[in-house]
Formats: sequence, C-alpha cells, structure tokens
Amino acid sequence: FAIVKQVLDIVRNDKHSDDPEIDNSPDVLKILMLPEFFLRGPAGAYSMSHIFEDKIMLKLSDAVLDLVKHEDFENYLFVFGTAIFAEVNADISNYKELAEEGELKPDQVLYWNFAPINTGGKHAKRYVLPKKYISTVDFLDRTYLPNPTQANIRQYSAVPEQLRKLLEVRGTKLLQDNIIELNGIRIGLEICLDHRRGVLWDTLQSTDEPLVDVQLVTSAGMAIELGPNPVVTGGVVYLSDGEASSAACVRTDNGDFDPVVVCREPGPGGIKHVPLSGPNEKSEFVLMSGCIDFLGKTDLLQGYYSIYQTQGCSYTLQQYGIDVMDKYKYYPPSIEVYPVVDLPVKQVQ
Repeated sequence: FAIVKQVLDIVRNDKHSDDPEIDNSPDVLKILMLPEFFLRGPAGAYSMSHIFEDKIMLKLSDAVLDLVKHEDFENYLFVFGTAIFAEVNADISNYKELAEEGELKPDQVLYWNFAPINTGGKHAKRYVLPKKYISTVDFLDRTYLPNPTQANIRQYSAVPEQLRKLLEVRGTKLLQDNIIELNGIRIGLEICLDHRRGVLWDTLQSTDEPLVDVQLVTSAGMAIELGPNPVVTGGVVYLSDGEASSAACVRTDNGDFDPVVVCREPGPGGIKHVPLSGPNEKSEFVLMSGCIDFLGKTDLLQGYYSIYQTQGCSYTLQQYGIDVMDKYKYYPPSIEVYPVVDLPVKQVQ
C-alpha cells in the first residue's frame, strides 16, 4: 500500500508542477498501469483467508479506493498489477510432492490471479479481472506452494461463488468479458499469457462484439507483438511489463482487422518493446513522451531491484539508442509516460 500511495503522490505532484509530464486536460483519459504480480504475497501467493477471514485484502482495496477518489484523479483508470491467490485442500498434506510427480489434481490446490482495477475521482468504481491461463512464472518454486505447471495444470480455477457474491455486495464488477466501457471508450484488458493466447480477441469473436478502442496488457514477460491486438483503426495498445519496459502501439491502417499483422511485428534481434513502423503501415509503435524515475523520490523499493535490472528511465532510453547507464548502479522502476492518442470519433446513428 505504501508503494501505491507513493506512486499516486508522484502523479499528483506532477499534476501540480510547472512542467508536468502527464497531460492534465479533463478531456484526456489517463491510464496508470502497474505490472503483473505487484501483489504476490510473502508466501508466493495470498490465501483466500486474506479476503474472507482477516480481510486484509478488503482493507487494502478500501484504502486504495479512498486514495483514488481524490479530485486530482478524475478521468483516470488504474490497473494495480495483479494479486496472486491459492487455496490448499485441507485433506491434502503432500501437495508439493504430488506436483513434482505430476499427480496434483486441479481440485487439490486452487489458484487465482486477479487484476484490481479502479476508476478515479469522486465517483470512483472498482473492477476485478481474473486471469485465465497459468504461466510457468506465475508461482514461485521457492515457496511452500507447488507450481501448478509441474502437474500440467494450465488454467486458473473458476471464481468461487462466495467471492462473486462478496464482490457484488461491495459494488465491485467482475470482468469476465475482459472489457470496460468508460465514457463511450471501449477498453479491453488482458493479463500476460492471456494476451499471447488471444483471450480478448476470442471473447470478441465469440460474442460478436466490436473491436475495442484501447487494449491494456499487464504482464511479466510479455510483449504487445506476441498476441492479437483487436483495436479499431486509430486505437492504441498499452503494455506494462515487470520484466522489461512498457510499450505502446497505434493501429494505423484502414482495412479489415488482421490479428496476425496489427501491432505484431517483432523487434530487431527479438528485442521486445522497441518502437518500429509496422509492415504495410498497419501499425506503429510509439515513443514515450516522458519518464518519471523513482530514484531520489522513495526508499520503499530498496532491495527490490538489482544491478542491470531492465527497468527505469535510463534503461528505457538505452532501448532507444541513448546510453546513459552507469556500471554497477541500481536502477529503480519508473513511471513511463506516452503521448496523448486522439481516438477515432464514433459515428452516432
């Protein structure tokens, strides 16, 4: 919570500075997105008891809601990374051994990965997006919890009915179609591997829904170009990745959407998140307009990043051919800012 508060304080201070990095226009929807696993828990995952018994996660959600209700956060959408949960069947004591032997059953240890999402301002609202597919990095092998991929468990458990009812009582919408609509802007959301598997695109196809205006991917080891990006012409895709940098891509063609072309070109030598013009001008990766480093602004992250970590404003500049990094120096995470994208005006029928 202290880190979230610090991030929000930095954003508010930028708003009131003489030369803000972030556009303050009330006509611009601002999106602040943290990477996947921001909330992992000391044991590698939180327990459902942190929701239903000691209620620590509910208290955290309420505290964050109080912060984002500030008038400075009108026209903001927040994606606070993801929170990992696991629940062990009380009758199973050797679950880790079962996983290592590939014999763990999906009902013996239940797993969930949720993205907590808020709108800001006086009428702030809460949403929760569940992740569908389990990646090998989702659960740490060094904890007491078994990594489900060891037992070939590849999908997260269904959202428990008890949790569904609790979310409803608390006015929190469960996003099972991966879409939020804000002031006429259709926003599609995915978590890491779900993007590579095309969960949003599959949802739009199965429901015969139109393409989205904005696509958001919170991740740890993903890239925009690794999955389909079903945005309208002039729409934009944003990614915040905990193992690399951020990225943004605007669709520029006027033809039918092609899921294997739009924002799908790879970077040179396989490097992710490098701005490039798309093939046949179908899309274009976008350069940042600004960057706000945590360096000198907080000591909360000391010990949580390492030498040569691929994050921070200095590393991002290096990706664009500007080498300002010093050897043997720690580079903390940063708030990376992208230019305003004018979304296409929708025709009113």
